[in-house]
Amino acid sequence: METKIEKWTKEEINILKEHYTKKGPKYVAGLVNHSRNAVMTKAAKLGLHMAPIWSEEEIKFLKRNYKKKGAKYVAEKLDKKRDSVIAKAGRLGINYDGLRTWEPWEDNYLRRHYNDRKKISISRTLKRSKSSILARASILKLTESKAVKWSDEEKNALQRLYADRKNSLERISKLLNKSRWAVIKQVKILSLKRPDYHSEWTKHERDYLIKNFKIKSYREIAKDLGLTHSAIAHKVNRLGLKQRTKGKPWTKEEKDFVKKNYKKIPTKEIAQKLNRSVNAIITIVGPLGVSAGRPRPWSEKDKEYLKKNYSHISLEKISGALNRSELAITSMAVKMDLTKKRNTQPKGKRLKK
Repeated sequence: METKIEKWTKEEINILKEHYTKKGPKYVAGLVNHSRNAVMTKAAKLGLHMAPIWSEEEIKFLKRNYKKKGAKYVAEKLDKKRDSVIAKAGRLGINYDGLRTWEPWEDNYLRRHYNDRKKISISRTLKRSKSSILARASILKLTESKAVKWSDEEKNALQRLYADRKNSLERISKLLNKSRWAVIKQVKILSLKRPDYHSEWTKHERDYLIKNFKIKSYREIAKDLGLTHSAIAHKVNRLGLKQRTKGKPWTKEEKDFVKKNYKKIPTKEIAQKLNRSVNAIITIVGPLGVSAGRPRPWSEKDKEYLKKNYSHISLEKISGALNRSELAITSMAVKMDLTKKRNTQPKGKRLKK
């Protein structure tokens, strides 16, 4: 038995046109003799569009439940799209406890390196999943740079240069004006191979190995020279080169520097200042208790202290009192609409306390 479709009267159409764009299908359905789906279908035929509307009750429900139960639960209960719920929560400054919020320094790092580093590398540095990296890049409207096609002349030049073991990948990339990763990818596409010399290393290869074996990994040197990891390791032994130590001990000053600056300045910059590798910095932050884990929740007592002192006490003192980073202090101050008081007296007339 077919369901009878109720026709729309002229009066109902006028009600639809008057209220649909502002109050939505649910409201209109309560005024006319049609279901919510029928209202949406008719509105689409008339070319009416409804902007996402949040009632006061819905916003209250979002505030009560989003932090603990997340977007999926709220979306199902309010009959809204999950993305709409996430966007609204973001505008209200509400974070889901099950997710680690993105810090400003992480966004800056992602903007700088999204197009020049592998996603798995970014994932390891930021200690986030690859899907989280891609989702955040979408929110920040970051796009992949399109790979430039190789001309026949460039491919032929690559074949000639790659066939000569004297040419490192770095030199080839400079001569062809291509990135190192672009060269490696094209080598794989063209199935190019280096000549296999088992007995002799060139002077250039030996010099490169001696110069870089302490500052680069064997895998990196192997890629630069077009050799295998084991070939590099064997040559290091045959040349009697001193093996790299497990790493110099960390001094108290170095640890304090990491504690003070981690998550405030790029990890690479910390590594350069301490003359250590990025991996060494990432490894030490865990034992120091400053790794990028879930942020510590703010208690009402902490918020009250911040509200009372933010305008007239330095960030450094507040940071010490609350045992939080200056970045965390500033971030919470923004959420609470707190501002620093500016001294408007002329410089010469300011009184010394």
